[in-house]
Amino acid sequence: MIAKILNIVWKDLYVTYTDRNLLLIMIATPLALATIISAAFGNFFSPAAPAPVINIPVAVVNLDQGVTLNGTYTNNGSIFVQALVPPEDADADTLANNALFQLTDAVLLDSPELARSGVASGEYAAAVIIPPDFSEKITYSQEHPTLEPVSVEVIGSPAAPTSAGIVRSVIASISSSIVTGSVSVAATIDALVERATSDPSFGIPFGLASASGAFQPDFSSAFDSGANPITVERQTVTGEQQTFNPLVFFGAGQAVFFMLFTAMGGTASILEERRDWTLQRMVISPTSRLEILLGKLLGTFVTCLVQVLFLFLALTLVGSLMSGELTLIWGSNVIGILATVIAVALAATGLSAFVIAFVRSAETGNTIGGIAAMFMGIFGGVFFDVTQVPALVPLSRLTITYWGTNAFTQLAANQSDIALNLLVLAGMGIILFSAGFAVFSRRLQ
Repeated sequence: MIAKILNIVWKDLYVTYTDRNLLLIMIATPLALATIISAAFGNFFSPAAPAPVINIPVAVVNLDQGVTLNGTYTNNGSIFVQALVPPEDADADTLANNALFQLTDAVLLDSPELARSGVASGEYAAAVIIPPDFSEKITYSQEHPTLEPVSVEVIGSPAAPTSAGIVRSVIASISSSIVTGSVSVAATIDALVERATSDPSFGIPFGLASASGAFQPDFSSAFDSGANPITVERQTVTGEQQTFNPLVFFGAGQAVFFMLFTAMGGTASILEERRDWTLQRMVISPTSRLEILLGKLLGTFVTCLVQVLFLFLALTLVGSLMSGELTLIWGSNVIGILATVIAVALAATGLSAFVIAFVRSAETGNTIGGIAAMFMGIFGGVFFDVTQVPALVPLSRLTITYWGTNAFTQLAANQSDIALNLLVLAGMGIILFSAGFAVFSRRLQ
């Protein structure tokens, strides 16, 4: 049995690796992909390198009318202006030491229409418009004891979606800090009033202080994230500083994605042999259907392994050249990397066996297989971060790309807890292969 399976594997590998066009695609594609990713994100590789995205043109319009509380005028909309728009008298050191001033090239405008037209014409990547009632709705007072929802409008240019997305994230962060401060003020005042109501020894002096204006608490630290004594620093489990390397995420996602297409193309040869009647000849020979399918899929499995390993070497080579030092994009855990590669290849081969069991021609198999691979890529997070779309998170857990990419990413962070990933990938491969073999065998009969 083993000899027959190996003969089938050898025949398929011989056909694959004597096809110069196919070899060119398998070798040139990983190299081109690695070069493109490295060139596009080269500034990420060196910690001392400047930010790869700088001077995003932004228009800021502050329509906030502010509020006056206890004789003090407050305009929360000005917080956005101060955070994004440099003062006119700012010196070079101030600009160089402020990350937001480097990230954006923001200007203050008076007209929302002018800001919108600037985004439409491409002059600005994004426009930020603070509504007139912004401070009024989020400021706590006795006359206004309930905080109300209010929206800050961020208009992004379709021509610069990445820059617009960055600005939107910055505005969301600033808004979150302001709202957190307002909630802190409201919670503190409510707690003081509740205590004053239940404890006369506290309530009388508190009431007198409030009535005379002596009660003037300083809540400025609630709106200042810099006053937070807790800081978060991303590190690996060994205590090393964790930095972002785009080859980790994009390389892992594309490796799994390409493997799916390779698996689909490799097993399509079964349908071609059925069309040419060579498969039927094998069936009537002293060779079982299980031996035939195992031989075919094992050949595809080996091809998947070779391609993803070559892609890993290509990404490592190009990444090392870009950073000026040896860069193992998925870490140094060789056993973990090989185990993940094998598990992903097994899952991809199982998926291809499942697909070809339900189609009748190689052309249909390639089409359905391509759709399945695209589905895995889109919902598995190959092209974008699915965690930003909560509705897609459950779907991502059903894809091979999610579990494979997640495993490679963990290995890159020197984390070895990938047992669940390997178990899920192997389980997917075994279940899909078993279902595909059952249907394939019945149809041959």
